[in-house]
Amino acid sequence: MRRTVALLAALVLLASVGASSVTAGPRTPKVNHFVGNFDMTDGNGTVIGHVHADFKEPTESRMVPGTLDIFWAPYDVANPPFPFMALDWPPVKESHAQLLASFFGPETGWTAAGASGYLCDYTAPWNAGCRDFSVVFQIWDNHAIPDGIGWAVEPASPGQYDYTYWFGRGRGSFVLTYAGPTGG
Repeated sequence: MRRTVALLAALVLLASVGASSVTAGPRTPKVNHFVGNFDMTDGNGTVIGHVHADFKEPTESRMVPGTLDIFWAPYDVANPPFPFMALDWPPVKESHAQLLASFFGPETGWTAAGASGYLCDYTAPWNAGCRDFSVVFQIWDNHAIPDGIGWAVEPASPGQYDYTYWFGRGRGSFVLTYAGPTGG
């Protein structure tokens, strides 16, 4: 009889522990994420290209942070709207990135998501030139200030980019989720 009671007590205890772990569910890790599908504009509000971006912080199980692609509006080669386009090339039609890193974080008054790697400009099929780059997508706490996109190329010193070129966000989605420091 004692064995039966002890066995029943053990089963009840096991069932209650199992039920509580099922109700608690797995812990969801923090995930910082930027996704955008929007027009990039110059200082006059003219659309210069359409950006598709979708990236998170890299992990051991997903080493490539994500994607970044730009489809450029037609422009005059003598007066390119984007300063990194080579003047001696035919017009660049698309740019596609190989992302190596991404970063997320708040500063006083704004939150940013950024990525760096190699950006390749395509003028025709099988015709591309690539360069080191970094981009930052910035959302201001004061929504009266427009979201910005800062670009840097060829760091002056390793790891230090100069975001000299800034553009605006036109129509489309521009969503930055900052979940906090993730240790990445």
